[in-house]
Amino acid sequence: MSYQEERINDFLNSRALAVLLGVVYVLASLVMQATGRFKSIDTGNGVFFSLDATSVVSNPLLSYGINAAVVLVIAFLTVVLNRVYNFVRSVTHLFSSMFLLLMLSNPFVCTQLGAGTVLVLVTVASMFVMFSTYQRKSTSQRSVFLIFALLSFCCMFQYAFLVLLVTFAVGLFMMQGIDFRGIIAMLLGIVTPFWIGIGLGLIDPLTATLPHIETIWGSLHGNQVQLVIATTSVVAVLAVLLMIANLFTILNYRRQTRVYNSFFLVLTVVTIAMMCIDYRNMMIYVPLLNWCLAIQIAQSFTINSSFTKRYIPVLLLIAAVIAAYVAHLIS
Repeated sequence: MSYQEERINDFLNSRALAVLLGVVYVLASLVMQATGRFKSIDTGNGVFFSLDATSVVSNPLLSYGINAAVVLVIAFLTVVLNRVYNFVRSVTHLFSSMFLLLMLSNPFVCTQLGAGTVLVLVTVASMFVMFSTYQRKSTSQRSVFLIFALLSFCCMFQYAFLVLLVTFAVGLFMMQGIDFRGIIAMLLGIVTPFWIGIGLGLIDPLTATLPHIETIWGSLHGNQVQLVIATTSVVAVLAVLLMIANLFTILNYRRQTRVYNSFFLVLTVVTIAMMCIDYRNMMIYVPLLNWCLAIQIAQSFTINSSFTKRYIPVLLLIAAVIAAYVAHLIS
């Protein structure tokens, strides 16, 4: 029996499951999109522009297609990120599989392009650069500048990216990848996109706007509100519980791996905190929370490799996501 259980565990870790769930994600999210019941509920704005499904891509089907492609790219980049930096001490595709699965639990983040999906893509891309600065204070200025120029540019379209400015600043200090020259590079990176935009006449500084707070709940029906709150709350609770459970083992890893994983902990805590503080724009942070939980699931699955029945919690999560998916369709 244990041999069969290990085969199940190996399959959950495998590329085959990730590819299978990639196909399932595309088809299942397309079904949701085809119902026409799940409209964009992105709210808020950036310093000069707005980034939401309707303003960027007006065609619903094209918006869905771009969003699906970005989600699949995120899943792929997560695998590459681990292969390069080995923050989960195993060759696994489970975080990609779980991210795709968790995205299906909320139709409002998988049926159209939104700021939340872009937020995750920018986070993963920036982490490639940030992790490379580990203990490289003297040569990290270009990397620091690149990260903060990208995040500052994104802030023009959505104020939610301010969260990443703070989080990656903390992360760089954790990596010991920033000194005084690095701080100067950080400040220049933040200023440069605005400087270029104003200098080329692409933006008018007089049109800068403050964050616009608009509740998402007015866009949802009663049952949808309950389902969104329930699924998001479960994801947040699971992320915190697994984060705490994994921490005891992560503290025994070598320093570099500890630092990498510590950043995931900071990112998870900040994401949950922002969902509580900026609850009116909560949906923007849902994809990032899903990604953080997926990382913790993969970490826990690897840490407990000696436990042959570790597939059971994963199968229960799959069943729960299927139930949430069906509930959204019939609500």
